[in-house]
Amino acid sequence: MKLIDAWWEKRNLGVETKELICEKTDALEEVEKTINELCAAYLVVKVPSSRSDLTRCIQMAGFSYIEDLIGVTHDLHDVKRSSLHQRLYDATSYRKMGKEDIEQLLEEIEKGMFNSDRISNDSLFEEGRAAERYVNWTKDLLSKGALPYVILYKEEPAGFIILKTQDQISYTSVLGGGYEKFRRSGLGVIQKEQEIVKKLGGKSVETQVSSNNPAQLKALVLNGYIPQNIEHVFVKHMPV
Repeated sequence: MKLIDAWWEKRNLGVETKELICEKTDALEEVEKTINELCAAYLVVKVPSSRSDLTRCIQMAGFSYIEDLIGVTHDLHDVKRSSLHQRLYDATSYRKMGKEDIEQLLEEIEKGMFNSDRISNDSLFEEGRAAERYVNWTKDLLSKGALPYVILYKEEPAGFIILKTQDQISYTSVLGGGYEKFRRSGLGVIQKEQEIVKKLGGKSVETQVSSNNPAQLKALVLNGYIPQNIEHVFVKHMPV
């Protein structure tokens, strides 16, 4: 069990936030005690899908289910693609982001690129909070040395990927998405991070996808990612 004082969310969401991450081996009594002692305007609890007892406990404490987070991983094996998928893949390339690329990315996020996460789907947060949160998150990631890449379709910026790693062996695809102009182009099925990580000398890449975003989950599976775990996510808004 890990309790996080998510102080950065005060800037993003305007409220004090605490997050509790439960593990498979946590005792029910300890989780129940910790939940009852949580104090913040916005509370988030993540529970392994296998722990139905914890799920029941959290719901009884007044938390609402908002999404599942599905963890997937890729060992960089070659992917067999359909002819259409391969043509789209071959028509795309990538490059490390420069200053202008980053400015364009932030503008795209502000347009509302992300609309399936728990903040976007929470009616108690005003419109625009999710975009502001992702803009701030992106800036934080880049300031800490994350690796941003722009995805190009016929040499035109069409999307992005941000990677991070601690050992240059295992990489995490932290954020990614398509730009507004290409939303209905079919490019959402293209995943370039495996190719990037392989060229960087890495051995694997992992990411998470929300159950509120089935199109992205489908794209990950089509590109050879293997689901590894599922976390149920619950939230609670407290009176301030």
